[in-house]
Amino acid sequence: MKKNIVIVVSAMNMGGAQRVVSILCNYWSQSGYAVTLIATFSREKINHFRLNEDVTLKYLSNNPFVPTNNACNLVWKFIQLRKLIKSRNPDVVISFLTRVNVATALSTFGIKSSLIICERTWPPFASLSNRFFWMYRLLFKGIDKIIVQTDKSKTWLSQNFPGKDVDVVPNPMVYPLPVHGRSVSPDSVIPQNKKVILASGRLHKFKQFDLLIRAFSHVKDKHPDWDLIILGDGEERDDLNQLVCSLEVVDRVYFPGKVGNMSEWYERANIFVLSSVVEGFPNVLLEAMAYGLPCISFDCDTGPRDMIQDGINGILVSPNEKELGLSKAIDKFISNEDFRSSIANNSILLRDKYSVGNIIQKWNDVIDI
Repeated sequence: MKKNIVIVVSAMNMGGAQRVVSILCNYWSQSGYAVTLIATFSREKINHFRLNEDVTLKYLSNNPFVPTNNACNLVWKFIQLRKLIKSRNPDVVISFLTRVNVATALSTFGIKSSLIICERTWPPFASLSNRFFWMYRLLFKGIDKIIVQTDKSKTWLSQNFPGKDVDVVPNPMVYPLPVHGRSVSPDSVIPQNKKVILASGRLHKFKQFDLLIRAFSHVKDKHPDWDLIILGDGEERDDLNQLVCSLEVVDRVYFPGKVGNMSEWYERANIFVLSSVVEGFPNVLLEAMAYGLPCISFDCDTGPRDMIQDGINGILVSPNEKELGLSKAIDKFISNEDFRSSIANNSILLRDKYSVGNIIQKWNDVIDI
């Protein structure tokens, strides 16, 4: 018997959870399952990921009587979500992201459908107050499974939410990557005779692009034919531009903004660097490795170490080494082409390990298909 599946997410904007949701929706709908996707965010309805026509897409709306009252909107959405789930009568409900997980757990109280929640931050439920964990433990008693992306997150949940059934399912890697949104040709940004150190992500302090820029400034004179490109947009853009000016690397560091043609940029780049202080399971690092890029990453608590074996298919840098650690790793890659090539050859192996087929099989096991 084919499953009836409901998936709940905040919105289908650009993001790791949203990419996974689109893959699951499309795969299961193509396999003949009834799939309903509910987006809880009621303002901007921009879908960055293409969904099959067979996927039923539903949006929650604000309270029509007091649309600017946040408390009223939350209650209104809770009622809508519960009604929608009951009307679909699903075999399983899967929710993504912490606040949506809480709302879905409340909305499915007393409903017989299996509930699976997906936590993607480190530590899990990082946005929830520790003082109320006793309440969340009660709320999540009715949950059948919690899905996380790393073994470390599973260990944390086993300690803090004892007795819960926790499975590790990493993100799948779509190869080759489809184009989503605005395309910017690398040739329009950087001369063809230049080699590229690439980074990508929201311009946010957690991504530590300031450290990366400083690290690059230490090696730029030694390697004049290499430039740094940082893809993405965010609140740190002005500060990063000021830093570039103060370090006098304006003609060596580029900010093309957010792009949808990541495959072209991975193919154009020669090295990829992830400078984040914290990550869950960084899609951008997995993508870069699958495209055969030699990658450098800070060894933050979760994520990079699940992909990179230091010195074999990438370089892990202790976060305590900060910009100097990054600059040494960058210099090591640039200065040793044979080492760089060996790392690149090994990093491509992740393409199969994290293929959609392999990861979908893990999901099928989770929902017992």
